[in-house]
Amino acid sequence: MTTLLLPTIRFRAMAVALRKQTLSLALILMLVPAGMAQDVTFSKTKYSSVKQPKEADVDLSISDSKVSIKGQKVSKKATAINMEIPYSSIDAISYELATRHRVAEGAAVMALSLGAGAVLMATKTKSHWLAIEHHQGDAKEITILRLDKSEYGKVIAALEAKSGKHIATLDSKTSSLNPTAESKDMDTVIPFRMEKVATALKSAMESEGCMVTDATASRVECKRSRGGSERTGFGGEKITATMEAQGEQTRVRISTGKGFVGRIGKKNWSTSIYQEMMKSLQKLAPGASASG
Repeated sequence: MTTLLLPTIRFRAMAVALRKQTLSLALILMLVPAGMAQDVTFSKTKYSSVKQPKEADVDLSISDSKVSIKGQKVSKKATAINMEIPYSSIDAISYELATRHRVAEGAAVMALSLGAGAVLMATKTKSHWLAIEHHQGDAKEITILRLDKSEYGKVIAALEAKSGKHIATLDSKTSSLNPTAESKDMDTVIPFRMEKVATALKSAMESEGCMVTDATASRVECKRSRGGSERTGFGGEKITATMEAQGEQTRVRISTGKGFVGRIGKKNWSTSIYQEMMKSLQKLAPGASASG
């Protein structure tokens, strides 16, 4: 009798064990998506823009549907940073590793110690940049973040995994992440009337974080606030634009004055402002350039 019951008992034990394994596997499968859906947050990221050149510490959160950027501190002088970028609005994402000499830092140290400053200038530092090109309606924007060396790899991996978008690697020598790359003073004739050029110049200067300080019919002057971003420089540049009517066209001269104090940490913004001005003018209706 006992011998006949042994197979039945063993079968029941195997069935119970199999049910436990099935339940455990189902539980694991349920928990994996939940874990993947959790936001991933990085706290060593820095944000800056041409309008806000001084870098700010932000928390970068990557979820299944969007990227969130929130400032860690609220400054009286700076606008509170609180951005959300849905993946559906992202056009492109790119990464750049930039290497530069510590010129600005070396100049500051040189004021105290000539030898130490020269040594610091000769050394190099690396920066990890992430650019997110996105749109809101017809308006296109680009958000640029400086990633920490201990987090950049994880940020890129998480962003690619959750957004499903490829992150392109840029060449730092020709990268669009540097708004003043190869910029120089401008002197050219454009097919737009002077009054329209003056309006577009003011708008272009403000879009590049340069506050207009003086404006007449033939001259516009602005000054960039001082900041602390290696991408946009340390600020304080004065940009002057003069205009001269030539029939239906206008001769435009744009120059950047760096002054003497902090000159090494300043950048030329003439080409960047010129390009922004032309974008504004080219949005005019056909025929408006000459007829006004």
